[in-house]
Amino acid sequence: MSKLPEAVLILDMKKDGTAAREAGKKGIKIIALCDTNINPDLADYPIPANDDAISSVKYILERVKEIVLKAKQEIHD
Repeated sequence: MSKLPEAVLILDMKKDGTAAREAGKKGIKIIALCDTNINPDLADYPIPANDDAISSVKYILERVKEIVLKAKQEIHD
């Protein structure tokens, strides 16, 4: 990577706490699924969801994919 990302998507703040802490230290925005076992204040953009349910994670990743593809298309138009 030639530069740090502007944001990271974290699907499990409990398991990926190190990534969240590092992103926070570097000033990188955190978009995260926040289950009831995590403090949503740790994320800049919390998404309330069950991070243990595959259907929940798949649904959110599909929406993220749609947004990324739409933004990419708008850049090229």
